[in-house]
Amino acid sequence: FYAVACNPGRSVAVEACAGAGKTWMLGSRMLRALLDGCPPQDILAITFTKKAAGEMRERLDRLLRECADMDPHGRIEALCQRGLSPSDAQRLEPELATLHARLLAGGRSVQVRTFHSWFAA
Repeated sequence: FYAVACNPGRSVAVEACAGAGKTWMLGSRMLRALLDGCPPQDILAITFTKKAAGEMRERLDRLLRECADMDPHGRIEALCQRGLSPSDAQRLEPELATLHARLLAGGRSVQVRTFHSWFAA
């Protein structure tokens, strides 16, 4: 399931009740898209409330910080949990180690917006 749902090259619809892991899934898809070379400013996540948008932003930032602080084995495990094969995870591990710093240095971030703010812009 995670190999398909976290793959940014696939279109998926995820429906689930509160607390089922939808935000984890979205964060994982964004992480995978960034590792696939998608510029952060080209990623748009839209939600209904400011609170949900803030939570999604915080979770993605926390995930990137945590991955930067992990040892290589932990990063490989995190990538495998997000649907990558062990060999692909090992290949992408060095890139994941520096992803957070590169995003901060680039100054452009993933867009996490409410429907209202997106339409207003």
